[in-house]
Amino acid sequence: MKKERILKKDWPEFLKNFNAEHQFRPIIVKVGEDEICEGLPFMGLVYEEKKKDVEVFAGGVDTEHPAHLIHTLISPRAIYVLREDGEIRGIEVQSAKAPKVVVEFLGPPEEAQRVKKELIEKIAYEFYLRRGQEPGKALDDWLKAEELIEKIAHMYI
Repeated sequence: MKKERILKKDWPEFLKNFNAEHQFRPIIVKVGEDEICEGLPFMGLVYEEKKKDVEVFAGGVDTEHPAHLIHTLISPRAIYVLREDGEIRGIEVQSAKAPKVVVEFLGPPEEAQRVKKELIEKIAYEFYLRRGQEPGKALDDWLKAEELIEKIAHMYI
C-alpha cells in the first residue's frame, strides 16, 4: 500500500474534504496492532489544533448520539492517505507519543450509500420504539432519522 503524506498546514481543509468524500463507508479502526472498531460507518476525522489531537468518529444507532468518538490520538505528527491500485483505502495518523491510528475502508466507495441507508433505518426504528411502537408514523420516523444523520454528517465537513 502506498502512503501519501499530507502537510500539517493542510490538515483542517484536507480532513473536511476527505470526510465529505468518504462518509458512511464501513471502517476498521486500528490503534497500533489492536483493532478497536469494525463495520461502523465512518463519520470523520477531526484535527483539534488547540488540543493538539486528532479524533476519529464513527456512526452508531443511538438516537441521542448517532456519532461516536472512537479514538483520540494526542500529538499527531503525520497524516497519510493510504492508496492501493490508485484507490483510497484509508488513512493513517502517526503520533510522537502514542501508537499510530489506521482507519481502513471496508469495500468499495459505493458501500457508503447502502450503509447510510441502513443507519437511517436503524435510527428510524429506534424512534419508533421510543414512541411506544405506535403505527402509522413510519415516514415521520424516517424523515426525522434522515434529518438527524444529515445534521451529524455536516459537523465533519
